[in-house]
Amino acid sequence: MNEVLSRGKRMVVRVVLLQAGCAALVASVFLVFKGSSPALAALVGGLIVAAGSAVLGWRAFKPGIAGGATLTAAMYAGVALKWLWFALAMYLAIARLKLDPAPLLIGIVVTQLGYWVGLVRLK
Repeated sequence: MNEVLSRGKRMVVRVVLLQAGCAALVASVFLVFKGSSPALAALVGGLIVAAGSAVLGWRAFKPGIAGGATLTAAMYAGVALKWLWFALAMYLAIARLKLDPAPLLIGIVVTQLGYWVGLVRLK
């Protein structure tokens, strides 16, 4: 596998794992201070973001080494799938599962920080 492609896939895994860790962290804080129902909402919010990042990364790196037009189309498709997933998951979490919106949104925001930390390259 090409080094650039390999590094890109490792970055996606790193970002998704950091986001899952942030989701678990914010859910733990809610569990300690607010109880299990807000903790579940925060965890679900964080996992929505982590799953969206995984979908984006999967679709963006699916073509492998390709031309600019192919990679651009893959990135646009990945972003579109991520936002489709996000909208559907938010609808299900709030309207169907009746999760508390405030912890859900806090989980989303805190988990998004894992994205920015994951993009920092140490080496």
